[in-house]
Amino acid sequence: MAAVSLILAANVMFSRYMFPDSFYDLYAGRYILHHGIPHTNVVTAVAHGAPWTDQQWLAQVLFYAAWAAGGFRALAALSAVLVTSGFALLAGLMLRRGVPPARMFIWTLAAFAVCMGNTGIRAQSFGYPCFAVTLWLLLDDGQAPRLRPRTWLVIPVLLVWANTHGSVLLGAGLVAGYAGYRVAGALKRGDGRAMPAYLALAVAAVASVACTPYGIGVAGYYRRFIGNPVLGQHITEWSHPSPLDRFSWGFFALLVISGAVVVIAWRRGIRPDPLVLGIAGVLLVLAFTAVRNQAWFGFGGSLLAADTLARGGGAGPVFGTAFRRVLAAGLAGLALASAAVLAMTPDSQFDTQIPQRAIDVTAALAATHPAMRILADDSASTPLLWQHPGLFGRVAFDARIEQYTSPELTGYVDFLFTQGAHWPRLMSGYQIVVVSRPAHPGLATALARMPGWRVVYAGRDGLVLLR
Repeated sequence: MAAVSLILAANVMFSRYMFPDSFYDLYAGRYILHHGIPHTNVVTAVAHGAPWTDQQWLAQVLFYAAWAAGGFRALAALSAVLVTSGFALLAGLMLRRGVPPARMFIWTLAAFAVCMGNTGIRAQSFGYPCFAVTLWLLLDDGQAPRLRPRTWLVIPVLLVWANTHGSVLLGAGLVAGYAGYRVAGALKRGDGRAMPAYLALAVAAVASVACTPYGIGVAGYYRRFIGNPVLGQHITEWSHPSPLDRFSWGFFALLVISGAVVVIAWRRGIRPDPLVLGIAGVLLVLAFTAVRNQAWFGFGGSLLAADTLARGGGAGPVFGTAFRRVLAAGLAGLALASAAVLAMTPDSQFDTQIPQRAIDVTAALAATHPAMRILADDSASTPLLWQHPGLFGRVAFDARIEQYTSPELTGYVDFLFTQGAHWPRLMSGYQIVVVSRPAHPGLATALARMPGWRVVYAGRDGLVLLR
């Protein structure tokens, strides 16, 4: 109760802000409910007419439905509950594997600390409970001599995951890898009866990734992300983690601590569970490929440390019943207080990360000049499309980075950060430019002096120019 309450309270507070991905999920969900599953991009000018594979369609529909039912507050509550449920399942899994409650509390919070930069309102919120359920089912099955019937529940979980977030590739890979691990064990034991079931599980797990409205065509969506050098060079969450990056401090701290726990336990003759160790190792390798993948190691690394300590015996820290009740009640009160704060949060609070006044001026200009196209930065473009759907097809870029070629993304990044001598070239063909001053102060300063353009609006939030 204490662990879940604290994590829920933190998630509720983090969810009181909207980001570009949040607005994208909303306007994509609205589009799907009005027009059906999309196949062709009608949203942006740069990629207009290109194939649109909306792998996250189900998450977007559910997010938009939440917003339609209760506004931004309902949307934030749904996202916070989804993320929290993942960590609640992790806590339950630790207890199920014999981790003492006090240690469970500490290691669950350690896992959450690694994920804090990835818990905003976005489709990834659906990935946390899907990942936790998958982990639970595999580790439970690992203690049985043959495939348990309930382990097949992982397939419907993967089906939901395949239509809500791209991290399903991780889930399907873990299930297929686990099945291969069990097949290898069966071969070693000469147990031929166990092999067919695990082979079928592996095939079903891989096939589940394509169980979307796009079928095997969804593979093209994933190819545009995997190994894309532009993403790693210019977008922080797609870059390699670094100890100098504050968003990676929790990851490196957990890596050092969990590594130390395993080494010390090993020297004392305590061996970690091979399956837990293997899963944590896979998640660690994945974490070093991109900052956004650190979250999954938060689950694996904390579970590895907690499980290894539990295998060594000992109750860990022991707190009196009165202290535990006070702690749980206090943190439950904190969760209720955060829920009350969310219920009283005005809609304007959710827009504090975007240049709202500049967006309003841009929309008014666009309505007066219906033939003009708009170049907006990454903080303004997607919110602009959510708030003013009539501008579909007139705004250059949005948050769907997979829609754009490497040269197009490179040109956009050069424009945002005024890199190179030719960064203004991107403005050719556009008549309105809008920039968030807090997000890109250098660009705003450079544009204010741009010849051939008139400053229509200049405020603390942003800048709007008219050719």
